[in-house]
Amino acid sequence: MTLSTLQTKRLTLRALAPRDARVIAKALNNFAISKWLTMVPFPYGVTDAEWFINENLKGRFNARLIWRGDSLIGTVGLDSELGYWLAEDAWGRGYATEAAQAVVNDHFAANDSAIYASHFTENKGSQNVLQKLGFVDIGPDVHFSMARQEDVPVRNMELTRAGWAVRHSD
Repeated sequence: MTLSTLQTKRLTLRALAPRDARVIAKALNNFAISKWLTMVPFPYGVTDAEWFINENLKGRFNARLIWRGDSLIGTVGLDSELGYWLAEDAWGRGYATEAAQAVVNDHFAANDSAIYASHFTENKGSQNVLQKLGFVDIGPDVHFSMARQEDVPVRNMELTRAGWAVRHSD
């Protein structure tokens, strides 16, 4: 399945391509980012990025790269859960919320199923993004972090179509 390109006011969200491996590896080889993610090892190299791109091309993941102009600033995806990461120099500017909102809009334009997400309990930035989108906390869990090589407490979150409509009706 080929993902459509989504455009927001400041960002372009597009499907991954083999040519993106080096730029993804460069951006994601940062423990300040990978420590907040479950499936991302640290260090993170080109081989890891190639694997991720190939899995996307096979349809295992539905991630899009987040570009601001000609700079890669992260990824956002929605498969079993909504997930995202941003390059450290892009934090605190609303990009994660903007990108995730576009993906959620795209999802609810095509179907009614709820969206799930989770965040490491101590990751207040990600918690804030999910709350801004209208996600509600549905309970605790534990996920293994490959970068940390340990189980980390998380909060599971849910966003229903009705919850989205209430927050985002214009």
